[in-house]
Amino acid sequence: MLNKLMNKILGGTVNTTDNQHTAQVTAVETAPSARGEQKTTRRRTNTRRPAGDSRNTDRRSGERRYTSESNQSGEGRQRRTTNTRTNTRRQRPTGEQGEQQGTERRIRQTRAPRSGEQIRRTDRNSENTRNTRGTSNTRGASNTRNTRTRNTTDGNRNENANNRRTRTNNRPMARNQEAHLDLIGRQPDGSNKGKFQIIPLGGLGEIGKNMTIFQYEDEIIVLDSGLAFPSEDMLGVDIVIPDMSYIIENKDRVKAVVITHGHEDHIGSLAYLMKEIDCPVYATNLVCGLIEGKFKEHKVSPKCLRMIAAGDEVQIGQVTVGFIQTNHSIPDSCAVYFDTPIGTILHTGDFKIDQTPVDGRLMDMHKFAELGNKGVLALMSDSTNVEKPGTTGSESSVGPAIKQAVGEAKGRVVLATFASNVSRIQQAIDAAVMFNRKVVVMGRSMVNVTEIAQERGYLNIPPNTIIDVDVMHNYTDDQIMILTTGSQGEPMAGLSRMATSNHRTVELAPNDTVIISATPIPGNEGAVGRTIDNLLRLGCNVVYGKDRGIHVSGHASQEELKTMLNLVRPEYFIPVHGEYRMLRRHGELGVAMGVDPKKVLIGDNGQIFEFDKDGGRKGGRVQAGAIFVDGLGVGDVGNIVIRDRQQLAQEGMVIVVMAMDTASGTIIAGPDLVSRGFVYVRDAEELMLEAERRVHQVLDDCEAQRIKDWTTIKQNVRDALGKFFYDKTRRRPMILPIIQDVH
Repeated sequence: MLNKLMNKILGGTVNTTDNQHTAQVTAVETAPSARGEQKTTRRRTNTRRPAGDSRNTDRRSGERRYTSESNQSGEGRQRRTTNTRTNTRRQRPTGEQGEQQGTERRIRQTRAPRSGEQIRRTDRNSENTRNTRGTSNTRGASNTRNTRTRNTTDGNRNENANNRRTRTNNRPMARNQEAHLDLIGRQPDGSNKGKFQIIPLGGLGEIGKNMTIFQYEDEIIVLDSGLAFPSEDMLGVDIVIPDMSYIIENKDRVKAVVITHGHEDHIGSLAYLMKEIDCPVYATNLVCGLIEGKFKEHKVSPKCLRMIAAGDEVQIGQVTVGFIQTNHSIPDSCAVYFDTPIGTILHTGDFKIDQTPVDGRLMDMHKFAELGNKGVLALMSDSTNVEKPGTTGSESSVGPAIKQAVGEAKGRVVLATFASNVSRIQQAIDAAVMFNRKVVVMGRSMVNVTEIAQERGYLNIPPNTIIDVDVMHNYTDDQIMILTTGSQGEPMAGLSRMATSNHRTVELAPNDTVIISATPIPGNEGAVGRTIDNLLRLGCNVVYGKDRGIHVSGHASQEELKTMLNLVRPEYFIPVHGEYRMLRRHGELGVAMGVDPKKVLIGDNGQIFEFDKDGGRKGGRVQAGAIFVDGLGVGDVGNIVIRDRQQLAQEGMVIVVMAMDTASGTIIAGPDLVSRGFVYVRDAEELMLEAERRVHQVLDDCEAQRIKDWTTIKQNVRDALGKFFYDKTRRRPMILPIIQDVH
């Protein structure tokens, strides 16, 4: 009986009355095991899911499915001796068996909150409002379920009993909220009379997911909609996007979206935003092309796009929005100013002052000076390179270094850079043409950007220069240059695959030269270093590092930032686009350039910077945070799921399986223990036998105390085994108790 059940669990399906649904094994029963000794055991008699049980569900024919990749591993299916229990238990209440069958619902979770934060989740489909332990200040939501916090002995787990998400137009948006502050939601019409508010939702205290709200009275303009790439501890997460809850809550007030330039950290989440709101999107020519590609991938109509050029002004409601030519590591980059009845607010976007840009389009210094002469109420300026003294090198200085490296190469040349750096791509192609090499473009983003830039006139490529990868073998090695992605060591990118000899079409040889025309983004240093090591092991000549002159930054250094402050001479200064230390350093630089220290406003995501006839100040806060995108799921992976993935990766799991006769309430088979990633059963017979005895003891105790609730039984099993395994191994595997119904 139990063998059949185990086969189902490890390779098929298992039917249970405890929330009848289907789930992936990595997502089921995500309540972690007890950590350390618990002095008290909290028992619950209600039938709802216990805290931390966050299982992605899909109800099919009343079955619950557990699958595991590990059933093909060397461990195989590991089973303990089956024991039959004859003790009679009262039949489980029928109401518990049918729990949640009537409503299909996906669980949505937020990221791990920062210090001082808690998670607020609302479910608009919920008919009841339930207040349990903990506090949650909620505004702007029609139906709210406040969460309950369970504290374990290690003090490291705060779990929500019900992980619900705000749903707008059937799309989830996570909410992260500070426990000690009331967050400002939608305000009544007319309540912001005469006020201009700046509300960053991303890009402050971090590099990436730039998004800022500019709101004059009841009219909202959104500047940029970017993404961030996940850190190494965000297992399985593809991208991170800003929490857009405030925008969606006020979507009828959103008049436009304005884009500064085409980098992923400024346009990467735009498709997700435009699925929620309906308004025009203003962007330059190249940026429109890049956005169209993203919209096509996400099946979003491009009808909202409005093409503008540097120097244009657009009237959006009561605000005049102007665009100023700047220099950056992608063409068509602009600064944006907002001319309002109470003053002008200028956002530099990402910029540097390049006196010799590759495309010949100089930064419009005159316009910045003109605005400064008229008077700028507030300046928001790029802080990325504020810690670097001097000036940033010109992009055109990279060309000679690339040509030198290509000229010295004996075999194939592989050049990896950011796909969006069109000027860098142009210089690489120029070098290839100079030395009679054909160019093969690899990597989805590199192919897309190259095609779009060429179609729109931003790349000048001689005919027959670019060839298909399928005909590359028709040319000798010294006639080939490969342009590829992977300059940041991304595991699935082209260069990384080549370095590990896993690329479908390219196998590097000792005679090849690899040029990494980029510097590691903070956090990617390890991945880039491993890629370089692997390339060197293959015998390749690797050209990398600042000393080779093959890369320059696209962001202004200290002297350029000083120049911007001198040109604009703002009354208020708000450093943006940087980690907190960068914002602080930029604020100090502003003070040194004459800005009143009291008028240097440094905040973080969600902070409201408010201006009116009486001046500027920090106001309240709105909902801000991060939403994880994993595959097709938006927001369904959050702090609990990420924690469980980390726990599974580090500690493994133990499955406890029992079979119960539903008619009599009798345990007729089990408990049976299965280990995956924790211990190898054949090498830990004594440990697993003792663990099995502990489970028997728990079941006996539950019976003696007349505990019939399956949720409580499972929790007691988790607690007992968690303490036992920690005492014996100092490890905390995830413990998944499963009770099988037998009719």
